[in-house]
Amino acid sequence: MTSATTNHTNITLKTSEKTSKIEVIKWMITFLIGFSTGLVAFFIDTIVKLLSKLKFNTVTQSINSTTPDGSLVVSLIIMVMFNAALVLVATCLTVLEPVAAGSGIPEIKCYLNGIKIPRVARLKSLVSKAVGVLFSVAGGLFVGKEGPMIHSGAIIGAGIPQLQSITLRKLSSKFAFFRTDREKRDFVAGGAAAGVAAAFGAPIGGVLFSLEEGCSFWNQKLTWRTFFCSMSATFTVHFFLSGLEFSWGSFYSPGLINFGVFKCTDEETVNGTCRLWTAMDLFIFVLMGLIGGLLGAAFNKLNKCLTIYRMRHVFPKHKAVR
Repeated sequence: MTSATTNHTNITLKTSEKTSKIEVIKWMITFLIGFSTGLVAFFIDTIVKLLSKLKFNTVTQSINSTTPDGSLVVSLIIMVMFNAALVLVATCLTVLEPVAAGSGIPEIKCYLNGIKIPRVARLKSLVSKAVGVLFSVAGGLFVGKEGPMIHSGAIIGAGIPQLQSITLRKLSSKFAFFRTDREKRDFVAGGAAAGVAAAFGAPIGGVLFSLEEGCSFWNQKLTWRTFFCSMSATFTVHFFLSGLEFSWGSFYSPGLINFGVFKCTDEETVNGTCRLWTAMDLFIFVLMGLIGGLLGAAFNKLNKCLTIYRMRHVFPKHKAVR
């Protein structure tokens, strides 16, 4: 009995140690997913700014070289040619990988709810998505680089834990523990949350997106890992952007979303005190929130009433069916 008990205890300890190691590895992979997603966001934002700067500087030089009595047709043609060339590159990438067209959010929602979409989480799709969106934005299309970041983060979340790639077949590993559907789905949820966090600078918003909008399967451990992944992505993109724009580690960069710089001008400074807002401004914001809440409540009430009316009077079922 003593020997059997000792063997059982040893097996339990080994199982506990193995579980602890796996949990540590999960957290490490989660950090890598967030870090990689932040790097992709930094790459997209930086290249978009460089391409836009090149385009506008060229057009500005053309305008400045035009004589006062000359025409701006040449400058307009240069602008159109720049935009057409950039958009053409993005179009070719979507032809190369059609699943990369669009924001990718519906596809990721389907994936997280158990619907398998071919090629949605491939490395080729990531390259087409990331490169295509930066050329689309720089080309002047009415698209944002925030939405595709969710798809990009989800692809990273699906790829890093696998330690292999279908596109790069030589990149393979025998470590197959995280290749189950459950583990892969959890990491994809973390990657999608990291994409939201990197795009909007909102780690909690990324977690809420995966929890409320994406996943049908959730647990408490996944909440903390997803939040850590979102924080890693936000920290990475802000750290590298701050190094380019301000100084390394200053974290003054607003990320991919820029609402402008709020600074006092000479007209807004009174006796050396900056007054960007007053108590009257706060009252207006409170009033806006109150009106928005009332409109939301009215919308929900109206929607409920219309639904009940439709069920009762529009194409009513026969009594035998009811």
